[in-house]
Amino acid sequence: MRIHLVKCVILIAALMFPAIVIKAQSADTSLFISLSPTTVTAGEWSGVSGIVINNTSAKVRLTVTFSAVDPCGTKTDLGYNRLALNPGQSVLITTAYPTKATSCRGTHVVTISTGGKSGAPAISASANLEVQ
Repeated sequence: MRIHLVKCVILIAALMFPAIVIKAQSADTSLFISLSPTTVTAGEWSGVSGIVINNTSAKVRLTVTFSAVDPCGTKTDLGYNRLALNPGQSVLITTAYPTKATSCRGTHVVTISTGGKSGAPAISASANLEVQ
């Protein structure tokens, strides 16, 4: 029931705010990522939100990382969170993506990913940020 509530909240938020919500799922974990705003001028920030859901009936421990890659191929690490989620538990994690005034213009790909520890497959979800 809790997972369905989280999915409903995500869908409502996606309709109310101009952020794009992207989902990735494995048998063990679901990931959602959204950006707000989705278009910035170089030198501005975009908020990055991720939701991680434990789809199993057991406690899971995982590391979730945020990163971004610009059109010039430059990767930026945005941070990580170490999580311990109970069965069916979900958590919201956030960070910010500070673009530089000298950033490459175009589509920056922002990604949330899990490390795939303890036999769980690594998964990721990405969203695009337009930098003008």
